[in-house]
Parts: sequence; structure tokens; C-alpha cells
Amino acid sequence: MICPCQDKSATNARLYEDCCESKHKGLTKAQSAEELMRSRYSAFFLGLGKYIFDTHHADFRNGTVEDYTASAQSTNWCRLEVLESEQLESNDKVNFKAYFFEKDKLHCMHEISNFVLEANQWFYTDGEYQPKTVEKIARNDQCPCQSGLKAKKCHLLI
Repeated sequence: MICPCQDKSATNARLYEDCCESKHKGLTKAQSAEELMRSRYSAFFLGLGKYIFDTHHADFRNGTVEDYTASAQSTNWCRLEVLESEQLESNDKVNFKAYFFEKDKLHCMHEISNFVLEANQWFYTDGEYQPKTVEKIARNDQCPCQSGLKAKKCHLLI
């Protein structure tokens, strides 16, 4: 499977086992804020609440592992688009858009996320939300996840 954090239409899209899986299993750590953000998106996509919880800085967490898991599993994530990654030594920012479905509407969560490096490990702290956009997707439209399938055979099926 192509890793959820990758652009599915790209010819160089990485497979999950070559991208985020080792981070999710605790075998490797993210080497940058953008890498952590991508692995967190993949964890949201896959419903891996413990990873999301563990990579959210303890001073900024809201809820339990179960809360994070329930939130991730209740959302039909579709696509990630990284707009910019700003490296500032140990306090980095990543500007991204994460797309998700609610019924037949495509939502876009646009955030500038803040990350901190502590003891050689990156953590998400918080983010600045940009205005959310919503777009109605017809069943015969191409699915925005870039799978090449019609929405009714892909994310609208879920």
C-alpha cells in the first residue's frame, strides 16, 4: 500500500513499509518536523491513536489514548498536502492541508503546526487553524485522494 502521507499520483510515492510504518511501530523516530507531521497524518488515516498521543507533546495534550483513537477512527481521511516546512532548529513549523470526508462533502483542514525537538525526538505541540473549506463531491467525480477511482468506488463508499 502507498503510504497515506504520500501523493498517490506521484511516480516516486513511497510504500507504507518504507515510509511511516517503522515510526508507528517505534523502530525509528522522525528526523524532522515534516517527517513527524507526515507520520502523524498516516497515523490519523490508519486510526493509530497511541502514536498520535505519544507524539503530541505532554504539555499540549487534550485527552487520552482512547480519545485520540476514537477521533482518528471516526474521520474518513483522504489526502495530505504539505505546503511548506519551516526549519528553525528545535522549533519548526509545517504548513499543510489535510482533506477528509463527512458524508458527500470534502473538508479541508488547513493548519500551520508547531513542533519542538526534545531529547532528539520531535513532538507536535499545537497549530494555527486556517479557515476550513468544504466542497460537495458528486458520486461520479474523481476521488480527491488521487486514487484514480470515482468517488463512489473509493472514499464515498466508506
